[in-house]
Amino acid sequence: MKTKPASPVLPLFASLLLFAAGCSSPAKESAVTVDNATLKKEIEASNIEFAGFIAKGDSVGMANFYAEDAKLMFSNAPAIVGRKNIQTAIHNVLSFGIAKAEFTTIDVWGTGDFVSEEGQASLFDKAGTQVIKDKYIVLWKKEAGKWRPFRDITNSDLPLPAAK
Repeated sequence: MKTKPASPVLPLFASLLLFAAGCSSPAKESAVTVDNATLKKEIEASNIEFAGFIAKGDSVGMANFYAEDAKLMFSNAPAIVGRKNIQTAIHNVLSFGIAKAEFTTIDVWGTGDFVSEEGQASLFDKAGTQVIKDKYIVLWKKEAGKWRPFRDITNSDLPLPAAK
């Protein structure tokens, strides 16, 4: 007995059903409406807390401020993954004599559990001289009711040193 070849319409129809199910309205209903002005205030408060760790030279407190699965991405270096490695990197930065930080939040965009922040950072030595001027993007993640940096990327606004 000869079998008929399977119709190509059935797999196509099944794919369309799966696609349509993924596009249904329940996902839209679960989106959280957020007030970006409120989020900005919350992120600015977190940045003040973070700057306090810098003023104390507390690399452990700074590292614990990050999400457990965070990544820190400095210019000219591979991504630093996890709190232990972030703590080591921050300790190394602080060892250059960083004593104060100022963060300026330019804008935030959020969905409830994640907030993206665009900002500027200035780091100063013990004499009050600005030694680092950066722009950054931080993806904040809500963990146990607290905003924590989840992805943190920064790069300098200062020109490269002149060639010798």
